[in-house]
Parts: sequence; C-alpha cells; structure tokens
Amino acid sequence: MKKGRYAPVVVFAYKRVDKLMKCIDSLTAADLHEKTEVYIYADGAKGKEDEEDVGKVRKYLKDILKNHDFGELKVVERNRNVGLANNVISGVSEVIHGHNRIIAVEDDLIVAGDFLDYINKALDYYETEKNVWSVTGFSEPLGALKKYKHDVYYGYRGCSYGWGTWKDRWESVDWEVKDYSLLLSSRELQNHFNRGGNDMTGMLINQMEGRIDSWAIRWCFAQSMQNKYTVYPVSSFIVNDGVDGTGTNQHRGEAIRYNMHEYGEQMIFEKLKPDKRITRDFYYAHSDTLAKKIKRNIPVLNKKRQIDPKK
Repeated sequence: MKKGRYAPVVVFAYKRVDKLMKCIDSLTAADLHEKTEVYIYADGAKGKEDEEDVGKVRKYLKDILKNHDFGELKVVERNRNVGLANNVISGVSEVIHGHNRIIAVEDDLIVAGDFLDYINKALDYYETEKNVWSVTGFSEPLGALKKYKHDVYYGYRGCSYGWGTWKDRWESVDWEVKDYSLLLSSRELQNHFNRGGNDMTGMLINQMEGRIDSWAIRWCFAQSMQNKYTVYPVSSFIVNDGVDGTGTNQHRGEAIRYNMHEYGEQMIFEKLKPDKRITRDFYYAHSDTLAKKIKRNIPVLNKKRQIDPKK
C-alpha cells in the first residue's frame, strides 16, 4: 500500500446492510472522498442464523466495488467470524502498516460532509504532539461546552465513533494487557483509568474475563497507562446510528440530540490541557448512576430520534 496525502479510511461491517449503506453513502458525500482510499473489513457469519444477513452485506459490497467514487476501494471478506475486536485490531494493523495514519469508521456511523477534511487536518496538526493519543469527530452535548471558548477539547478516554490515530500510537498497544494484574491490585491505577468514566475498569474486567468482545477498552487502557489524551470537537461530525440494539457491543439506549457541526465552519486546532468542567461532565456522561439504570428500564425513554447530518 502506498502512502497517500490523505489518511485511508477503514470501515468495519458485519451483518447490518442497511446501516452500512447509510455509512458508505455519507462517506461518498463527504469532501475529499474521491481522494481517499477506503478499506472495508466484513466479518463472517457466526452460524446459519446470520448467514442471510451477512450474505446481503456481501452482495452490497460486490455492487459498490463495481461502482464507487472513492480514490480506491478494497474489500476484505472474512471467511469465518473473527469477532468485532479481532476484525478491528487486525484490519487497522494491516492498513496502518503501509501508512503513517488511519481513520476508522464502524458501519453504524453517519459522517458529516466535512468529516474527512476535519479529521485529516486534526491528524496533521497533532501528529507531533506526543501527548495526543487519537483524534475523533464525535462529541456529546456536554453542558460545559456551552461556554467553552475553543473548538476542540482534550479527553482522558478514547472514542470509537469515527476516529483517527498514527502508526506509532497504534503499534504501542499491548492487546494482551500484560499490566492487567497490576491494575487489579492498584486503586491508584484504577482511579487514573476511570478519569474518563467510572465504567472503564469494569469494562476491562469484563473483556479480560470474556464477557465482552472489545478492542476499544484495551485501546483506552493503553492510552491511560501512557498518560495521553484524545482530541474531541466541540460540535460533532458524527451521528451514531447504532443505538437501536443491533450492534455487537452497542445495546439499545436513549437517543441523544447531538450538537452537530455546521458544514464549512472553520475549525481552530490548539494545543490544550483537559478543561476541569468538561472533564467533570464527560466523567458523568460515561459513569453508571442510579438515574441511568432507571432510564434504561423505561422503554418509552429509549425511543430513537432520527438526526440528519447533511451539509
């Protein structure tokens, strides 16, 4: 793979052809798509129960290979089900090997028209900032952002919703988590890890004990151990279309009205430090509370709202 001017985009898919179609349509409508290499990694069926849905994804992929508008399009079809985590880890590792950077998008994400332009510029700006672990195009409507005077903010937690990183950061991750026992025995390390939300340590425990299949929590743990930050935009370039319960690790939840980025609005990148008010709101948004547990058990609150991220 040759290194290009713009970061390659890696899309991960499994059996949701409707979600994948929306994702690819949004990427096709995005600025710079015609100059961008796109790689789609499609996982295989787990069994007969999902062969039909996986088959629909494969048919769609064959169709777009014949007619697409990307700079280049390559599809990798897994001949067996490798799981979400292995699909992402191996897919990113393969593509980033031939590039210095990468952009990753899962099939339930819809990107804004200037998402690719924004995240490529962010990757350019923060590449030499070694305390920056990754950049993302996603942001939640945190209360502290209303009076915040910058276009981006630093967070302690990585984000898997439309993100980018560099080869040296990605290749520094210990996916086997050899420091796991150290984390379990150290309240200080747990508190450090949980700065991005009180669910972090619990998620890693669930991963290590085989209850979930997550690459992202291991990615976040490596970030925490290396004391690095993720750069978030104040307004989101991403809509998560996966809160309907169809995702592997995304359960049905309350839809969020995102503060969407206005197409074409100039973004100013800066070298910052975490803002205490934003960190507090971010921590609460990613922490399990009694109120959230009650909400999850009231069906009417889980009604999904459609959000249009068009230009």
